[in-house]
Amino acid sequence: MPEDEDCKRPACADTVSMLKSAMARSKNTTKQSYNNKATWPCPPGKDELGSSTWTLLHTMSAWYPDNPTKEDEAMMKHMMDGLARFYPCTWCAADFQENVKKSPVRTETRESLVMWMCEQHNIVNVKIGKPTFPCSIENLDLRWRKGDPNKCKSSH
Repeated sequence: MPEDEDCKRPACADTVSMLKSAMARSKNTTKQSYNNKATWPCPPGKDELGSSTWTLLHTMSAWYPDNPTKEDEAMMKHMMDGLARFYPCTWCAADFQENVKKSPVRTETRESLVMWMCEQHNIVNVKIGKPTFPCSIENLDLRWRKGDPNKCKSSH
């Protein structure tokens, strides 16, 4: 897998490294077995699921195209509709459906989607008594796309 201009996103370099390592291990080991049910982890609870979902959504938004095509816009809207319909917490799913009805997904630009996602996350944070995040494009890009160069390994 080449490490080139197609791999500018931070998670990409980690994935390339992991896949190279996994491919090397697979040549020397047998297939991992999932037959031992005693080693299966528990399904994710609300905190793990919520945190992981927000991380995925914010990161997807951060890497959404600056000038999306009509197809990009439609796909992102469908993804949000699907999330609102199939999210494993039925109360959360219904609540998100209502929030999307009140404030439809803004997919016209990357900035509009990033801001919409932050606003949606803050709506949930207020409901569950958590602090809100300062929704500015600078803050959001620093948190979800660029990172603090003093803290984060950069794959750019």
